[in-house]
This record gives sequence, C-alpha cells and structure tokens, in this order.
Amino acid sequence: MRKITKKQMLIFIIVSIVLLGIGFIGGFYTKILIDEDQLIKEKEKQTSLSALISESEITKLREKIEKDEADYGENYQEFKTYNPYVYKKEPDRIYFKSSKIGAFYVFEKEDKNYEHLLEVIEDRMHYSVIDDFNLNCFAPDSINTMMTSGENYIIFDYDNGTLSEFDENYNKDIIFKFLENTRLYRLITYLSYYKEPILKSDLPKKEFANNTSMSGYLYMTYIDGN
Repeated sequence: MRKITKKQMLIFIIVSIVLLGIGFIGGFYTKILIDEDQLIKEKEKQTSLSALISESEITKLREKIEKDEADYGENYQEFKTYNPYVYKKEPDRIYFKSSKIGAFYVFEKEDKNYEHLLEVIEDRMHYSVIDDFNLNCFAPDSINTMMTSGENYIIFDYDNGTLSEFDENYNKDIIFKFLENTRLYRLITYLSYYKEPILKSDLPKKEFANNTSMSGYLYMTYIDGN
C-alpha cells in the first residue's frame, strides 16, 4: 500500500477545510433565505390597511390631514437630485408600501389624488435630501427587503419598455424610505385606505431597481446604475 506523504496529507486537510467552509456558508445562506421567506409569509397574513384602521380612526386621520393642509399652505418644495438626469419627469405611477402590512398600493397618473400626492412626496424628498446627505433613504432596496424591513416606502415607477439604462430616455425607478411621523405618511395612508392592496406576487416587476446592492448615494448619482 502506498504511503501518504506529508504534502498529500496537508493538501487533503486544506481541501477538507475548504469544503466544510463552503458547506457551512451554503447552509447559512440557505437558512437566511428560508427565514426571509417565513417573514414574508407572516407579513402577507395582513395585507390591508382598511382591516387595521377603524372608521373612527380614519375619521380622526382625515381631520388631522385637513389641519396639515391648512397649516402648510402652498409652500411645496421641488425635489432635485444631485444628478439632474436621475429624476427627469414625474413617474408613470406611485407605489406605497406600508410597514404595517405585506402588500402595496398603487396610484396611477389618472388617479384624482395623483398630482397632490406627488407634490407632497417631492416636498418630503426635498427635506430628506437636506437631512440625509448620504441619501440612505434612497437606497434601492429589493422587494423582499421592503416586505421585511419594517420601513415605509414610496416607489416612483416608470414604464421603460425596451429602453436600456444607457438610453437618454430611460428613467430609473426611485425608491424612497420615510418615517411615520410625517404629513406624507398620514396622507398616503388615508388615501390607501380606500384602495385595493396589491400582493407581492401580483406586482408587474420582479424588482424596481436593477441593482439592489448599491448605496442610496451611488444609485441616485450614477445614471446607468454601475
């Protein structure tokens, strides 16, 4: 029988360690995916704001919004990005993902509340850029992250058809995280109360952002997403 040399033994040990490491990492990653899937399923057990908010609560919310509108007046701020080519035109539709439910709401351009909702969103974005120079609130989170993060999201969604990211007419979707203690949250929650929710599986896109691993600063600065 051939005797194993020290060199062969060392190679065998190294290969074994590497294979064990790969197996551990693969198992760990699989567990993360399973845990994420379970979280999404739990979230999807509650898919409607109207089921969470009572009629008396929605009445109080409407009164608060009316006060918001009266106190704020017409002093809405424009939303401008560091790179003017990132946000060139109003979105084809606006999605809202509340932290409280596992579903989305959509406001198409034809919606009677679209224009006012857009100016309130842009106003909130304007002040968020001032407060958050690194633009963390614009990080291009994946849809799964939106489902599990416990954050509130606005998505400016565009129809680009067959255009590539390098086409001058291409518009990248903009993803925006915002807090509950804002007039934007109160308004869009109230408007969504009267809409039908959209489940994750019924969204027309697998992802809103082509690259979901970038920082908010990079995503909002580079046109092509690279």
